[in-house]
This record gives sequence, structure tokens and C-alpha cells, in this order.
Amino acid sequence: MDSNGQVPIKFDSFANIINGQVAGSAHSYYGIDPVTKEKLWDVPVATAEDVENAVASANTAFSRWRHTTWQFRTEQISQFKAVFQSYQDQLVDLLVREAGKPRMVAMGEIQTCVQLLDWHIKLKEPRGESYDFPDKTIENKFVPLGVAVAICPWNFPLLISTGKWLPAIQMGNSVIVKPSPFTPYATLKVVELANQIFPPGVVQVLGGDDSLGPTLVEHPRVHKISFTGSIATGKKILAVAAKTVKRVTLELGGNDASIVLPDANIGKAAPMVAIGAFFNTSQVCIAAKRIYVHSSIYRPFLDALVNVTRSFKLGTTENEGFALGPIQNATQYDKVKTFLKDSKDRGYKFALEPDEGAVDTMNGFFLQPAIVDNPPEDSKIVKEEPFGPIVPVLSYDSIEEVVDRANNSNTGLGATVFGTDPETLRRVADGLEVGSVWINGYPSVAPEAQLSGAKESGLGTEFGTLGILAYANTKAIWTFKST
Repeated sequence: MDSNGQVPIKFDSFANIINGQVAGSAHSYYGIDPVTKEKLWDVPVATAEDVENAVASANTAFSRWRHTTWQFRTEQISQFKAVFQSYQDQLVDLLVREAGKPRMVAMGEIQTCVQLLDWHIKLKEPRGESYDFPDKTIENKFVPLGVAVAICPWNFPLLISTGKWLPAIQMGNSVIVKPSPFTPYATLKVVELANQIFPPGVVQVLGGDDSLGPTLVEHPRVHKISFTGSIATGKKILAVAAKTVKRVTLELGGNDASIVLPDANIGKAAPMVAIGAFFNTSQVCIAAKRIYVHSSIYRPFLDALVNVTRSFKLGTTENEGFALGPIQNATQYDKVKTFLKDSKDRGYKFALEPDEGAVDTMNGFFLQPAIVDNPPEDSKIVKEEPFGPIVPVLSYDSIEEVVDRANNSNTGLGATVFGTDPETLRRVADGLEVGSVWINGYPSVAPEAQLSGAKESGLGTEFGTLGILAYANTKAIWTFKST
């Protein structure tokens, strides 16, 4: 043990955590470093027996943890924050290796996790209303619901997983985390760290193959699923969860519009739009994926956007400044290239066309950013989400028109709006059928802001004061007074 009485963590071996203990397996898988395409460390594949053991342990832990006080659970979170921060450099290194993130982007993800921990440490216990009548009292309460499963994506593995398991346990639940098989490493280590603080079974983690997620979703002793990922998978989870009426939170895909109004300051808006479109190499659910610019400023804005985007560095994860790392995995890399091919095959004009020869000498899954100049509204690049660094810029003539075009989607995750007139900005924001709108800024998340989606972009909410209630049931207690 170290001077703080904690077991030092090794960052070159990885295991599942079941009932507070490391757990191996006869079979393993591994991630790929997207910068070099080299194999990373082995990770055990959770077996059906592992799932049963983890679910049983989670239910046993829940039976005790649910009776602890809010203050006690919050104090435990505060202790975990200290442990987390003591290993943040090692966690940054893992994110750089497994996700291909530029170091500054990986550090930003860690710092946002710290902000999330601070938010929960300060968060007051949610309480329902109470009523006192002549003949009775009615007390409305929020109570923990049981065992939660957090199914997490590969683009922000630590932030999204922490944003799920943290409110779950603070509300008094136990949780099993399933990281993406593309990026399991940092999440496995964070749960290992958590088990130095929280009782066995409260926070567990299982990595595995394609059968693991469905097995957890179907399990009758799992009571809540929180999933971030594709719309198609989210629909499958919702259908399976309906069999046992599990509580479900879904944060799914988006095709977010960025609207540049005619009075926008081009010099200020263009960098914000570029960052909103290409941050993390566009592997962001809330990234701008369709950019609508008023016809009166279309050409000068497009030129400014291209100039800003040209300044972004493409290269290794050690680059300083605003750098674009690789696409995280081969499957997504190939998918993004289909958008480039389709746009070229159909003869669309590129305001910024990627130089494929410039990345041929790079080993990883690198793609230069691309900007398509005013493609048809029904084109693949406009209607679908590439989740990679290619974005269409489109011209519009009226506010009513652009709001209708932005809303003409089965998704409604977020949108950005740029301009100078406050009333017009607010009118546009209120007219957009989305879960979040950022005015004169690029998309981001904060612990204080609810994160939810309209239409097929999600179900329920995460973060904010309502995020923790996603892990609660309501209970009304009626007490009749004696006469």
C-alpha cells in the first residue's frame, strides 16, 4: 500500500472488476492504437458466469447501499475525487493511446470529469413536495431503483461513463459499467480506482464481446439501462428492455445544424463554427454536422471557415494547440470515407478538399477535414451523420426557411446559432426541435446543463439536476391522521 493506505494501480495490465475483485477470463480482446494501428493490452472477455456474478453482487450491494445517507455517499464521492486526481496523468496517457486523442483534448476530458465530480459533491439531495391536509399528510419521495447498467461509447470513454455511474451511485443504486471494446482501458482503471473507496459491488465493470451488452440488457435483475450510442442500437435496447419494463435513458445520434444569421460577426463566428464541426475530429454527438449560412454572407463566411479549418493541425497525439487526431477505429474510418466518396462521385463542389496523399505517409486512421460547398438538401452528406471530419455548408434566404430545414430531420440532439440581435437569436433557438441550443458558442457539455435529445436522438436526460432523477423511482407516502 502507498502512504494513503491505497493499493497502487498498475497501468500495463487490465481486468474486469466484480464484487471489488479483479477478474480475468480464458478469452481476451484488445484495442488498437488509432495513431499507429498497433495492438494495445489484452482485456478479459466477460463470460456468462461473470455477468451472473456481477449482477448478483450488484443486487447484494444495492440492498445495503440504498440505506446509506446522501451525505455518506457524497463523502465517498469526495474521497474518490482525490484518488482520481492523483492518477490523472496516467489516465490522460491511456486516453491518448486508446482513443488517439491529442493530449490537450485528453486532458480536457479528465478536467470535465473533475468538474462533474465537483458538481455531484455540491449537489443537494433531491426531495419531492410534502403536503399537510386536515386529515392526512402526503410525502413525495425519490428512491433508488436498483441495479443500473451503463453502456458507453468510444468517443469520450471516461466522461460519458463517469456521467452515468456517478449519479447512479449517489442516488443509492449500484451500477455495472460496460465500456466500448474499442476504448476499454481508462474506464477499467477508473472503476478499479473507485473500488478503493466504494464498497464491493457498488461499482463494477465488465468488458467483453458483442454478446455482453444484450445479456446485460435482458437480465431480469437489472433495473435500469443508460446507453450512449447509435440510434439503431438504442432502438434495440428499448425493445428488449420493454420485456421487463426496465427504466431506460438513451443518448443517441444527431445531425445537428449550425445556423449563421445574416448579422453574424464572421470573424468571431467562423472559428466557433469550425471548432464545433471538427473538435475531436468530429467524433462528437453534438458536433455541428450541417452548417447553414445566410445567402447575403455565404461566400465571405465560407472563405473564413475554410481559412480557419486549414490552420488545424493534423498529426500525432503529442501536437500542441488545436490538433485533429485520427478516427478512433477502422470501422468508423471506412464509414467516413463513404461520405467523401459519395460527394466526389456525385460531383459536389468542395470548398476544402482533403489531400489524400498528405496522410498516406501516416500510419493511423487519419483524415483531413473536408468542407462541401452547398450540396443538395437531400444528399447523403446533409441527411446522414458521418461522425467524422466532413461537413456541408448550405445557403438559405430566410429565417423561417432555415428553421424548417434544420428541423427536417428524424434527429434533434442539438444546434448552434450565431448572430448579434438577441431577439432573433432567441426566436431561432426557441423554434429548433432539439435538446440543446448553443448561442454564439460551439457545442459543449457542463454538469449544470441537462443533456437530452428530441425525436430519435434520445430518451430521458443526463447531467443537471434532473440527471440524477434518471436513477430514481418516485414514492408517495400517505399518512392519515387519527380522529
